[in-house]
Amino acid sequence: MIQIGATDDACLWAATEPIHYKILGVYISTHRNILDAEAFLKSLVKLYGKHVIYPDGGTCYPEACNSLGLTHILHSPFEKSIIERAIEPAQ
Repeated sequence: MIQIGATDDACLWAATEPIHYKILGVYISTHRNILDAEAFLKSLVKLYGKHVIYPDGGTCYPEACNSLGLTHILHSPFEKSIIERAIEPAQ
């Protein structure tokens, strides 16, 4: 969630490519639901084609991925921790 103006909150959706540290796309919406997840994923498919989706665990991703014919893989907290450590940029 991000704050826009004094009182409005919005969801910031972001897709990253972790190996090369690239942001593939961003999307801002006032909700975090299946329709917004599908719209964001559809915009990424249009740019990059269909790829496996590794989401943050949000409940809206499975149905959005199914409707777009995308494979959805959810990592366990342990796996996510290892992956995040492996892709952290050197400081």
